[in-house]
Amino acid sequence: MAKSKIVFCTDGIYPMATGGMQKHSRLLIEELAKDPELDITVIHPHPGGVFNNPVIKEIGVEGIQQKNNYLLECYRYSARVAAALKTLSFDVVYSQGLCVWAEINLFREKLIINPHGLEPYQAIGVKNKLIAIPFKIIFNYLFNKATAVVSLGGKLTYILSSRIQQKSKIYVLPNGVHPVTEVFTKKVHKKIVVLFFARFAHNKGINILFDALEELDKRGELKHFDFVLGGKGPLFEHYKKQNRFENVQISGFIPDEAVPVFYRQGDVFILPTLFEGMPTVVLEAMTNRLPVIVSDVGATAELVNGENGFLIRKNSAMDLADALAKFKNLDSNTKEIMGLASQRMIMNKFTWQKVAEKHKQLFYTIGQGRPTI
Repeated sequence: MAKSKIVFCTDGIYPMATGGMQKHSRLLIEELAKDPELDITVIHPHPGGVFNNPVIKEIGVEGIQQKNNYLLECYRYSARVAAALKTLSFDVVYSQGLCVWAEINLFREKLIINPHGLEPYQAIGVKNKLIAIPFKIIFNYLFNKATAVVSLGGKLTYILSSRIQQKSKIYVLPNGVHPVTEVFTKKVHKKIVVLFFARFAHNKGINILFDALEELDKRGELKHFDFVLGGKGPLFEHYKKQNRFENVQISGFIPDEAVPVFYRQGDVFILPTLFEGMPTVVLEAMTNRLPVIVSDVGATAELVNGENGFLIRKNSAMDLADALAKFKNLDSNTKEIMGLASQRMIMNKFTWQKVAEKHKQLFYTIGQGRPTI
């Protein structure tokens, strides 16, 4: 039986490039490479190769020049990707973001686009919304050209369905995580240990978090918690200097090897983000048996419900403070059950093995010649 030839087009592979899309590229490709029926080629901007796996073929092209106009650079990069694609035979082309744009008509019948978090459609503030306009125009064009468009689920599917003429080309394929399978015992704390792990940036809701701290302090409830905040970003130094709470520890950058230890010190994970795709940090927290409090944005409602945590309104410090107070008042058995529900949800739906299987089903559908408009 002939192998199915899959070409991945991405503008970066983790850890050579950082970001949710770049990490998604690496982990999905590595999982799919375990299938002997797939022939995988990856087009990326890293000379010398990234994958230490002879099964994965790699084609390096010149990357995006960050100092130039980003949108124009995306198009120029896609032109280099198109030139590489024209030298290959394939059954499916899987494009991350804007990587397949130039000469898209040559590839559209076999093209899957994964736009991930749809950031241009979730822009906040007048300036960012204006910047997002050309990106939305281009994405709308590409979506309607492609044979399939991937949604991570939740509100992202609604965004896509309002932009795509042929709704049947939208496929819900979630993000994934490597599950934690080893047995570990959670430490019992005198106070509730609350974890935050994200960039210290406005869009991740770091200001919402600190406003919620003030609200809990005003209520006299902050003393029941210890907060551990991981990550860096443009607002890191500001909040490190402004932090006036003894029970709020700002840890800074956390290397990959220390991430499991970080999650296992906590009782609950919070992410008061303003917009998202399907955040990897929430998946990681869940597989480490943590209940989650997260804003109802992007595809977070696919991950968190009343069984394993709380969905809160975005941009609401009051909601975050209320959810933390509710969690504090739960008995220890209920908290443990919520953590187990998080881990069970990961095992049922969001392991990379399960996500890869869903991708393979789509690949076989596209490879058999699904018609386009």
